[in-house]
Amino acid sequence: MNKSLVFKNKFYLFLLLILSFFIFAYLFYFLINGERGIVSFYKLKKINLNHEYTLSNLDKKNYLLSDRIKRLQTKHIDLDFVEEKIRKITGYKENDELLLIFD
Repeated sequence: MNKSLVFKNKFYLFLLLILSFFIFAYLFYFLINGERGIVSFYKLKKINLNHEYTLSNLDKKNYLLSDRIKRLQTKHIDLDFVEEKIRKITGYKENDELLLIFD
């Protein structure tokens, strides 16, 4: 075979190898750091956990507030709860009671 043809084939193979390496490096970089890469996945997962925690806290607060609303409705009024609210807001106490306020 002609030496120049062999050199030309080796040169093309070398360029193909270099091109393949750079394509692989490019794809690997975006697999790790890309918009939809592994790092972004774990960031989004952490944000999702924070939102789930916030949602569970808001659900608990919502349940407590809906329970308070239900207790104050005229059909199902809870007299003990109403008395507790009146005492807390107005500072009402009976003669034989001692009022202690904790903040």
